[in-house]
Amino acid sequence: MKPAILQVISKPLKIVLDNHPIQLPESFLSEVNTFWSRYNHDNRFTNGEVFHIHEVKETDREMILYLKSSNYAHYLYSVKTDICLHACRVIYGAGLVETSDSYLVFGAMNELTAYPGRLQCVGGGLNRSDLHGNQFKLQDSVLREMTEELGIHIDCVKACSIRFLKTGGDYDFIAVLFHIELELTRDQLMDKYNEFSKDLLANGEETEFVELILVMNEPDVLDAFIQHNHRPSVDYLIPLLKQLK
Repeated sequence: MKPAILQVISKPLKIVLDNHPIQLPESFLSEVNTFWSRYNHDNRFTNGEVFHIHEVKETDREMILYLKSSNYAHYLYSVKTDICLHACRVIYGAGLVETSDSYLVFGAMNELTAYPGRLQCVGGGLNRSDLHGNQFKLQDSVLREMTEELGIHIDCVKACSIRFLKTGGDYDFIAVLFHIELELTRDQLMDKYNEFSKDLLANGEETEFVELILVMNEPDVLDAFIQHNHRPSVDYLIPLLKQLK
């Protein structure tokens, strides 16, 4: 596994959708389908569209990623097995939320997700609603995911700024990391989140996070969290928190 590396984003980043879906060998597709039937025997997951990084071009002035359409079965097979050839490599956005009284907010994923118990920020994969023409807008994706995962709407956001590009890590995915500053205090956020959770439960649904983690954005507090946290976390989280110390 490559180490997760964060670099400051200092040039425009374009994410472009190629209109031609990824082409995979029939023998590989058969393996994916067999895996999917076994892994998703209880129909927990939906085999929706996922966007694979087909090509990366970087110049002195910009970075362009070209994506092709694949599906969640291909993605899940790639992360749950040790394949290298034909693996699905994705780009996604993630946002470290901060309240107006300086609490950083992330969460532990629930048991019905692909990564139960894992600590991560709000965020997730791209979908076609994030497209403007043939280009994906990652900030739109991150703010949409924040609403879906925390029940916090964009009118509560003071600022959303792009900060780092993460490469390497567990699956060599690319993550674009944002800082989302809220106009809500810790207590106000928790009130909204608890109300959001109740509404989901009333409709037979669950929040994606089984637990919210709130850590004061102060060097000593962050250092203590990093030193004493033994729970699994997404590959960018600890490097990101170290950048804030």
